[in-house]
Amino acid sequence: MSVEVKNVTKKFGNFTALDNVSLKVESGELVALLGPSGSGKTTLLRTIAGLEFPDNTGEAQVLFYGEDVTQIPASERKAGFAFQHYALFRHMSVFENIAFGLRVRPKTTRPPENEIRARVEKLLKLIQLEPMAKRFPSQLSGGQRQRVALARALAVEPKVLLLDEPFGALDAKVRKELRRWLRQLHDEIHVTTLFVTHDQEEALEVSDRVAILRAGKIEQIGTPEEIYDRPASPFVYDFLGNVNLFSGRVKDGAMVIGGTEFATPDATGEKDSDAVAFVRPHDIRVTRQPLGPALPALVVRSNAAGPVANLQLKRQDSGEIFTVQLSKELFQELSPKPGEQVFVELKNVKIFSDDYSI
Repeated sequence: MSVEVKNVTKKFGNFTALDNVSLKVESGELVALLGPSGSGKTTLLRTIAGLEFPDNTGEAQVLFYGEDVTQIPASERKAGFAFQHYALFRHMSVFENIAFGLRVRPKTTRPPENEIRARVEKLLKLIQLEPMAKRFPSQLSGGQRQRVALARALAVEPKVLLLDEPFGALDAKVRKELRRWLRQLHDEIHVTTLFVTHDQEEALEVSDRVAILRAGKIEQIGTPEEIYDRPASPFVYDFLGNVNLFSGRVKDGAMVIGGTEFATPDATGEKDSDAVAFVRPHDIRVTRQPLGPALPALVVRSNAAGPVANLQLKRQDSGEIFTVQLSKELFQELSPKPGEQVFVELKNVKIFSDDYSI
């Protein structure tokens, strides 16, 4: 069941939440809508759900498997919902919460009781909560409640599953456990799924593709690897993790920073002009002696707590502070001390013109 949005614009007063947005999600695909607050991701999800309607009715379309559902209300679109705040019925057991969407159907479309029970029992097994069928939401952990909310959304056999910050109310450890579970669940049921998140790590880990929104437009869409390794704009590069910015000049196919030339494919064909080099902290090599083109820097501080060691360095030419990530082994081998001089080599440099904006 593919989902397609074409030329959707949505305004709230003077604020443009969606600006002529188009997006296609293939059948069985899991796509993350990622972006900062106010970027339009939740409005896009609500428009797909039928909870919001496009302003440009004559031009915009929302299609479920090629069928135009733009003017069809949410109750008739056969979409499953799960939100950040689970919205479980406190007076109902886990079993009855999951069965709710089936029991409230009109008699003409309501499954027989034995089919309802069989479907709920199958979902309880799927979400690994079979022993808790008779418990109430207050007797569950936050992660368990969210799994019940997802099972309730799936019980009605939706054409598409829509998740709005589904793990936003949970602590970091539970979030990680649930997103792994969500990916496994999706691989089993293959329902077309869109989920909204502002957590970059979550989007990159769980989804087949990621659509990054900014100011009501889709800035870039692609696989997690594509958007992380080949960001289309400075905004995408900066939004998807820590990045260091080095101002310089493109000259003869190289990026000149502080008088040192760094070869980069991005500079090929570029004219002699001001530019900014974007470099991830883990793409910076640190040595005691220069082994090639390198910038001299001073160690400001280091922090080796966690899986990688973080160094704060200061450029000797400009005084700018930047961050480097090293493996524990390299950090121990280097043993940097505050105030010591080191040399840095920039790798995987991404070039943007000097008039960039983030």
